[in-house]
Parts: sequence; structure tokens; C-alpha cells
Amino acid sequence: MFYSKYKKQVLEDYGKVIAEYNDFYGKTQREIQRLYERRRISIELIQKIEALVNSIANRPKEYNIITQKIDFEREKFHEKEEYAEQAYHEAKKAGINIAAGVAGGTPVAAAAPTAALWVATTFGTASTGTAISTLSGAAATNAALAWLGGGALSAGGAGVAGGQALLMLAGPVGWTIAGGAVVVSTAVLGIKNKKIADKAAEEGREIMRAVGQMRETGGKVEGLSKETVTLYGRLNKLHGSLREYREMDYLELKEEVQYQLGGLVNDTLSLSEMLNKAV
Repeated sequence: MFYSKYKKQVLEDYGKVIAEYNDFYGKTQREIQRLYERRRISIELIQKIEALVNSIANRPKEYNIITQKIDFEREKFHEKEEYAEQAYHEAKKAGINIAAGVAGGTPVAAAAPTAALWVATTFGTASTGTAISTLSGAAATNAALAWLGGGALSAGGAGVAGGQALLMLAGPVGWTIAGGAVVVSTAVLGIKNKKIADKAAEEGREIMRAVGQMRETGGKVEGLSKETVTLYGRLNKLHGSLREYREMDYLELKEEVQYQLGGLVNDTLSLSEMLNKAV
């Protein structure tokens, strides 16, 4: 009575929503982490291929132009990493407490710096701006979110949404709806039951929306990962077959080998561009 059944049902549903959110949180976080690790491995292969190509004498001049583009993409990725580290430490130093997910507040400090790397290299590009430590209130909150998201939208970053993605992935949502306390009046008990149930229902709807967003984001990240793995596998195999031509003269190579080298260079550029492809 006094909304107790309503409260019980809503809290049961709320628990299921929390469980679903946390499940998707774990899957999405792992997928973003895998993408970052695959990009780091791709950089290692790119460097090996560049060393091979640069060792070949009399190589076509266009190879040098392409390798410059490859270097640009690789450095751009490293800049994102450095930017993410700086953003994390600045936000932590500012001591800003920003909501993680919907149901609870989590300090920026609770988000591991590695998570900042994953998100910054997945959601946006780096940009410079006013130090978070010089701001306060809502301005500081928005700046921290945008910073952690890879910079403001106007600068090509993911903006506040990217920062919210980071904090959403900083940890699973916990139970935040307290149970009813002992009260004197049954009328008061009824009001409290309804108030708790209404709050749980509202938060449950918000969390379900977050689940939908994570499902969509996870699918996009998974697509990037698969594309990266496919291109990496093809390049790794081709690089292995061409290593024997290191430090040889391009003009003395068979036409078939020259063709393969051209494909190697072009595909390496494609892989380097994949490093900075954002969700």
C-alpha cells in the first residue's frame, strides 16, 4: 500500500536497467581499448614499412611525398595522445566533479589516464585553449568535458559530448536510489515511496537512453577496429614478402615487385589515415 508495490516494481526495473547499462559499458570500454591498442600496433608496422621503403635506392619521388603524409598522420595521432595526457592531468588538478553516466557523480580523477587516451584518439582531435585551472563553475565543467573530448567542436574536436563519453566510460553506474527510512506517518511513507519510485523511473529512462548511445557508439568503434585489423593484416603480409628487397635498387627490381611496393606504400598511407578516423 501507499505506493509500495509501485516502488517495488520500479526499483526492480531500475535494477535491470542498471545491469544492462553496466554490461554495455564494459563491452564499449573494451572495444575502445582494443581499437587504441590496434592503432598502436599499426604504428609499429607503419614505421617498419617506412624503414624498408626509405632503404631502397632510386625509389620514385612520389614515394617521398606519400611518406610525408604518413608521417603527418602518425604525428597527429601522437599529438592526440599527448593532448589527452595533458587534459586528464589539468582536469584532475582543477578538481572538477562531473557526472559520470546519469545516476551518480564521479570525479575526473576517477577516470584513468589510459581511458583519456582511448577516448581522445577515438572521438576527436586535439586543440589548445584556456587552462581549466583558470576557470570555475559551469565554464570549468564544460571546458573539462570538451578538453577530455578532444577539443571544442569549432576546433574539430568532439566537444562536450566526447568528454561525457569519457566520463560515461570511467566506470559502471551504481545504485543511487536509497530505500525508504522508518517514518512516523503512513502518509509520509506513501509520499516517500512515490518520490523514490518516480526518481528511479526518471533515472531509468535516462540510463536507457545512455544504453542506446553506447550501443551505437560501440558498433561504430567495432567497425573501425575490424577495418584496421583487415588493412593491418594485408600490409603485414605484404611487408613480410618484400623485406628481402631492403637496400636494393628500385630500378633493378622486377616490374611485379615494383608494383607490390607501390601497393605497400599506398596501403600504408590508408592505414595511417585510419589512425585518426574518429567516431
